[in-house]
Amino acid sequence: MRLTQEIDYAFRIIAHLASNEGKVIGAPKIARAMDVPERFTLRILRKLNLAGLTRSKRGANGGYILNKPAASITLYDIILAVDGPIELNRCLHADDPQCNRYEGKAIQGCKFHRTLYGIQEEVIQQFQNVPITNFIETVEAED
Repeated sequence: MRLTQEIDYAFRIIAHLASNEGKVIGAPKIARAMDVPERFTLRILRKLNLAGLTRSKRGANGGYILNKPAASITLYDIILAVDGPIELNRCLHADDPQCNRYEGKAIQGCKFHRTLYGIQEEVIQQFQNVPITNFIETVEAED
């Protein structure tokens, strides 16, 4: 498993919005403040909007704002919004397992996959236990 550059950028974008909670900030300002290319910022913000983590406001004072309290947004929420669910192995895909040892509704047929499933759940739980507010101190607030 490897976190992509896009995930890293999304963490920074959400952290910046969290440090300016309640303020609408334009994408170019977010991009400059977080050292994220503007085209990636816009693409990531679109995904974050679709996931309901952020929302956009149009007009002269338009931009982006968190759509939920910063304290309720976890690193896993951001990963899920940008890349989808964490799956350590294709056999662990929830909707359509690609395992020739898959038996019904559980990973029962393979000791490896049962073990990987447990590890995957631990990784997910770790990301779910880290709110974005843990990273606000490292981000300069927007004036």
